[in-house]
Amino acid sequence: MLTDSFLTFWEAVLPRNTFYLRKLGINARTVSKSWIKDNFDSFEFTSKNELQDNQLIYPPYGDFHYLEPSDYSRFHQTSGSSGKPLLFLDSKEGWEWLLTNWLKIFELADIKKEDRLFFPFSFGPFLGFWTAFEAACKSGCLSFPGGGMSSESRLAFILNQKINVIFTTPSYAIRLAEVARNQGINLRELSLKKLVLAGEPGANIPATRLRIEKDWGRIIVDHHGMTETGPVTVECSVTPGLLHIVEQSFVAEVIDPKTQKKLSLGSIGELVLSSFGRAGCPLLRYRTGDIVQLNHQKCTCGFKGQSLLGGILSRADEMIFLKGNNIYPSALQNMLHSIEGIIDFRITFYKTDGKPELLFEVETLPNISHSIRDKLDKLIQTTFLFKPIIKIVPDGSLPRQEMKSKRFIQI
Repeated sequence: MLTDSFLTFWEAVLPRNTFYLRKLGINARTVSKSWIKDNFDSFEFTSKNELQDNQLIYPPYGDFHYLEPSDYSRFHQTSGSSGKPLLFLDSKEGWEWLLTNWLKIFELADIKKEDRLFFPFSFGPFLGFWTAFEAACKSGCLSFPGGGMSSESRLAFILNQKINVIFTTPSYAIRLAEVARNQGINLRELSLKKLVLAGEPGANIPATRLRIEKDWGRIIVDHHGMTETGPVTVECSVTPGLLHIVEQSFVAEVIDPKTQKKLSLGSIGELVLSSFGRAGCPLLRYRTGDIVQLNHQKCTCGFKGQSLLGGILSRADEMIFLKGNNIYPSALQNMLHSIEGIIDFRITFYKTDGKPELLFEVETLPNISHSIRDKLDKLIQTTFLFKPIIKIVPDGSLPRQEMKSKRFIQI
């Protein structure tokens, strides 16, 4: 739904934004609220590759950053996991918009002023937890940065400072649980209220979620956002697996990723977002690459807007074709985390003599590696009808990451 706030925002932005004037083939005098409303569905989608190309043509930031350089005060970039990192600048006004979205997320996640929040890693140029931390401070919550510490020190910090809300990635939640077990710490006894997980799939992958809940308890709050858009959704505090969109800041659509045709509500397709309020670098009909099921319904928590059923289901650009199967890494992760005794894993997709193969490197609990190999072999053959290559590796040999883990590699 194109609200008056959305139309007013883009009526002011489009005449100044040379990137979109050129892309849409219009001049500034064409723009009006009624024109935007009447033509919105015909606007071409914006892609990540397009933004990357724009920054090469108009270095270093691209002309989708339409304000004067002196108007910007923040720098962030994407991880570069799918190509050259995208650089983003934010103005003071745009930054406040990002923080306001986080405050809405805190409200939906039932995070209160009296809660004590911990962010257990260094942020670098990663947008997500910079905005979360500053929004937490803005909300009045006592907020603790955790960069420059070992995992053991962070666990001690959580205990000593009586932390009850932790913001981290699913991978690092699993890593902290591993360290806690080695130290004889029962995370379920720490009186934690919320474990807010973001930055990568995991909290929405059933077996991964169960694995995290086994150690931490049923306190997970899934959240997703992007450097390109800022924070977008948060898991409902009443209905697990349902992510509410911050509708005060986004128009959400879902399209068929191949045909690019718009799909009806309830369909599974690629999420497309148009932001309004991020002055300095808003995006119009941006293809996120996230496969979702978009719904619009009244939730039992009282939320009445658009939501993602089951969270982020997969990534459109990560699907591989192998021996007659379309396979998403999230499906493989769900499969491996469903097997008791697997500590960690890495999957490599490669080609030998032109033929695609999958290599599974797996760490297991002691003395059960053969049974784990047999279970995984049987599960993959039953599900995908091909025999996998499985390598049992020594405990601790696979890399552990604080932020996003690279468990799926394409060579």
